[in-house]
Amino acid sequence: MNTTVTSLVSVGITTYNRPDRLRKALESVVCQTYTNLEILISEDCTPCEETKAILSEYAERDSRVKCFHQEKNLGPPRNIRFVLEQALGEYFMWADDDDVRDPRWVEALIEKFNDPDVSVALGKVISIDDSDRIIKEIPSLEFSGPRTLRLIRYFLAEERHGKSNIVCGLFRLDFLRKIQHWSLYRHNKYGGGDYLFALDCIQHGKIVEVPEVRLFKRVAFYSKEFLSKEPGPFTKVFRHIRYLLDCIGVIKRPADKLLLLVLIPVRLLRAAVFQAGQYSQRITGRIMRALHR
Repeated sequence: MNTTVTSLVSVGITTYNRPDRLRKALESVVCQTYTNLEILISEDCTPCEETKAILSEYAERDSRVKCFHQEKNLGPPRNIRFVLEQALGEYFMWADDDDVRDPRWVEALIEKFNDPDVSVALGKVISIDDSDRIIKEIPSLEFSGPRTLRLIRYFLAEERHGKSNIVCGLFRLDFLRKIQHWSLYRHNKYGGGDYLFALDCIQHGKIVEVPEVRLFKRVAFYSKEFLSKEPGPFTKVFRHIRYLLDCIGVIKRPADKLLLLVLIPVRLLRAAVFQAGQYSQRITGRIMRALHR
């Protein structure tokens, strides 16, 4: 493959006050074997001078890097939309300021768009912690085959298995501008918009995975104080049902809507079994700790 005379790929990066991760993330983008990139970085009015210095350094040494400095803080959703709005490429992908991807990520993914039915291409996603240790490999995010079967598989897949990571893939820019951005969905708490966006992508085309290239995705760990504010079980069930109904609201074809509606009890049962298992593990753990005192 010729990696110099090729379609332009826009890479959108948003950053705020994270210089310790930013340099490594930028390096994994500028060192892609696919060289025809425009790298759009929006710094969200950060007070961190080190972040600004890193961006200036990369903009000076690489003409593909274009930096935008927001005069007031937009917040992640608006800032992520902002970099998309600046894109001029035929293809687009978002890259977080603390993630790292293999050098052949773009080169391997863009080849998949020879198939006009592909809406998203992505590689293997691997969760890592703050010390770059591997936590787990995300199960396959390929959703191909007939549309209805794709929708059923995604609807029944558990959120805890990382299915929202589809947003980390490579897209056709014109496709992205025709569908609703993830931050504009009503159900956007705790990444809910990611799931609805991915479901929308799936009903328009196939999601294909290239496992030979990897994205190392840093996992956010919430504080005990944050977790203590989690809602009670009845509120969780209500929110889960509302989220599932929001998923159905994304679907265009009435027959597909009806089919997913019928599957809601299956999703709720699986969630209940999982929660019961989690509760049982916590109780067992407490008993074991008490016995060893």
